[in-house]
Amino acid sequence: MRIELEDTTKLAFFQNLYNEAHSATEQMYEKLTQHLEQYKGSPKIDGSNTDATQVRNITYELIESQVTSYIPNPAVNAKMFSEKNERNAKSIETLLRNKRDELPFEKLNDMDERFNPIYGGSVWLIEWDNSIMTHNTVGDTKISCLSPSKFTGQPNIYDIKDMEYCFIEFETTKDDIVRKYGVAPTIADETESDENADDKTATLYVCYYKNDKDKVCQYIWSADTQLSDIEDYYARKRYICKKCGKRKELCTCEKPVFELQNEEYEELDRDIVLSDGTILPAMSEVIEDGQVVMETIKQQAIDAQTGSVVLEDINGVMLPKMIDVQVPKMEKTKLPFYTPNILPIVIRKNTSEENNLLGQSDCEFIRPQQQAINKLESRIVEKLIGSGVFPIVPEDFSGEIDNSLWKRVFKSKQSNHKLFGRLDLQVDISRDIMQSDRLYDQAKRILGITDSYQGQYDSSAQSGRAKQIQVQQAAGRLDSKRQMKNAAYAEIDQIIFQYYLAYADEPRPAAYQDAQGRRQNCMFNRYDFLERDDAGEWYYNDEYLFSADASIDIEKSRETLWQENRSNFQQGAYGDPQQLETLLIFWQNMESTHYPFAHDNVERIKMLIEKQQLMLQLQQENANLKTEVDNRTGYEEYLQQLLNSKGGINNGGQQ
Repeated sequence: MRIELEDTTKLAFFQNLYNEAHSATEQMYEKLTQHLEQYKGSPKIDGSNTDATQVRNITYELIESQVTSYIPNPAVNAKMFSEKNERNAKSIETLLRNKRDELPFEKLNDMDERFNPIYGGSVWLIEWDNSIMTHNTVGDTKISCLSPSKFTGQPNIYDIKDMEYCFIEFETTKDDIVRKYGVAPTIADETESDENADDKTATLYVCYYKNDKDKVCQYIWSADTQLSDIEDYYARKRYICKKCGKRKELCTCEKPVFELQNEEYEELDRDIVLSDGTILPAMSEVIEDGQVVMETIKQQAIDAQTGSVVLEDINGVMLPKMIDVQVPKMEKTKLPFYTPNILPIVIRKNTSEENNLLGQSDCEFIRPQQQAINKLESRIVEKLIGSGVFPIVPEDFSGEIDNSLWKRVFKSKQSNHKLFGRLDLQVDISRDIMQSDRLYDQAKRILGITDSYQGQYDSSAQSGRAKQIQVQQAAGRLDSKRQMKNAAYAEIDQIIFQYYLAYADEPRPAAYQDAQGRRQNCMFNRYDFLERDDAGEWYYNDEYLFSADASIDIEKSRETLWQENRSNFQQGAYGDPQQLETLLIFWQNMESTHYPFAHDNVERIKMLIEKQQLMLQLQQENANLKTEVDNRTGYEEYLQQLLNSKGGINNGGQQ
């Protein structure tokens, strides 16, 4: 994106750009507001100034019935197979699985599951935050799930990857502005907040855009106050003194003047041990045009036969003979810093729609049914309130009549008591109820939701298996939404991986469970992904494929997995059910699916197997001893027979 500042400031340029983009999509934001009001049970009737008096919120019911706690498991594969690439793919996958537990994905997923059917999509912002520190590490990923109403994209561009710029809007405190952006409190006070917020908060506008060099940049402002302007947002930055040219940490000038510059590479000052045990040397050969550059150095001559140093007479002194030797020219290993080149935003779509940045909203498709049901329910209430029992009294009756029940007693003579009576005006609402239920069924069919999927009674399912099949069929119709969720999480995982390649200077530990159910540790080391091409250039290999694990969500289907595991065990899929090794496999599988007390059973069976192996070892040792004793006894008998056959020995002499 080209930034042209003819007669305007950079702040005014981005403010105008935001206003133009927001105005171009004003109709979309009106729809988003309409969808949210519908979800919350708005009584508004389209095309009428009169609101509904009764709302049956089928929109809320049908959206909530689709909410799932399913969080896709990461799956990573290398584009080109090699042992190193497979090992690296495993470390990435383990790191991402740990991130699922470390980051608040449960809370984010809960919001995401409602944003998508309401708005048609959700916006994920993935950032690297250097303020997240531990004793051994600096920096980590920070993920936010935002409402689409807080996002403004480039008009007429319907894929975030194709956008030249986009905007994020969010609320924060003025104290946080001072801490995060390093501005003075007086500047933070000049920011403005949302109409519904107090004077201690501010509304920030963040623009991510690509410059002429296709580098991602960031510009942040609030009201008429610029807070941050970062060219090449992903590049590492360092402060350099303009006077001495040294880094801020090494500068000794009395009045230094620093400027922020990009840091393109790092020089190794020590050898680095990689995860596979190989060494990344601090000194590397110089390679030009694909050839190792050689240089001539003086070296002591060595006798090829004796291996001793060759000496020569120089002015009567025997000194080692020096000869010219060609050796590779060495230099400090310079490693380029990895730089991501994608916008830090992922948009998850509900279901795809042509020429739409977001997906299709469930609210939009069932709005006609929701509106009609609101009218019918209001009509039913109006009928019930307007109907009733009206009293009949004589013309000369002088008492008071009201709507109270069983509260008043009227005195009348026996001669005229028959003049008192009632008029019962009953109304028929059965057809209104039938039509309301009919519209409700239509809305469910539009979204592909059945009674079985909602857990309600369904007379068409006569058995548990039939009910299960119906639920699976309903889930199949909703599988498109699940696939879009998997695709969004795969994009999030790819951005997290690129952040760790770029900024995780320290190896990051990650834990996993091996095939025997034991907890193991591995390390994610960004140096493991370094490669060197034929021209001698170092680069980071980021050619990995990200997807969601096709296996079902364990947390969602534990009982199903327990049942399948028992069935496999009983049918002998793991081996003879009477063997301890088979029992161990069974309980290890149960432990991996978090069955109660499974870990205790695994440890108990391991102890039994160890005792069994010890007993077998003792039995084998006893058998070996018995065999050795038998052999010795037989040998002794053989010697005795041999001596007896030769006449024996008498008093130490031979007879």
